[in-house]
Amino acid sequence: MGKIGERRQRLPLRFPFGKAVENLRSACLSREDYDPATLFVWGQMMAMGVLRMLQAVEERFGAEGQEVCRSAINNLGREIFLEMASGIKIPSDLSNIEVASLMASWLNEVLYASIEDTFIKSDDEAGFHIIYCPHQDVYRPFDCRVQRYFVEGTMQAARELWGDRGNFDAFFRYSIPQGHETCLFEIKTREGEADPWRQYSEELQRRALEHVRRKRQKNSGQK
Repeated sequence: MGKIGERRQRLPLRFPFGKAVENLRSACLSREDYDPATLFVWGQMMAMGVLRMLQAVEERFGAEGQEVCRSAINNLGREIFLEMASGIKIPSDLSNIEVASLMASWLNEVLYASIEDTFIKSDDEAGFHIIYCPHQDVYRPFDCRVQRYFVEGTMQAARELWGDRGNFDAFFRYSIPQGHETCLFEIKTREGEADPWRQYSEELQRRALEHVRRKRQKNSGQK
């Protein structure tokens, strides 16, 4: 595992929210009296706000509300990645699986402020362990599902921009909030039209609605 940001240099994307990032570095991070931990608190509050909003909409509006939230987050992920990658030329010496792996590093280290340990198994398979995630001490295991919707949007944007070079599937295996030492994800070059990432998201949506149904039944029985 190299230094954070080191391997990202092979795929020259750009930071999203560029002007805001520049202002943060010059106006805040350059000050000796500014505590970066306050950024963590703020970001955690916003992340929990998105999660609580999703849960409230699921309870009130069911599957329709769930899809509204998912679509909004998808669109944001797509817009952010288009900002990061539009006009960028992929180096010709990178294989498709290397492109997918490096894109994942940008998402992990920049969008998710996480620390990763990557691996490439073959020309068609790669993956990474997340060894630190800002949400790992706050999220419960099922809460991580909301982050999937951002990833869906970025994957959609990669396919739009890069065609076959951005056409891959990602698979969640396990996570730190579930009690594991790391979060493990695997990446494979795509075969066929099926989208395993979105399919698993939909399975988690069904589980969430089933949880809402059981909660209502329990509350109804208590009255």
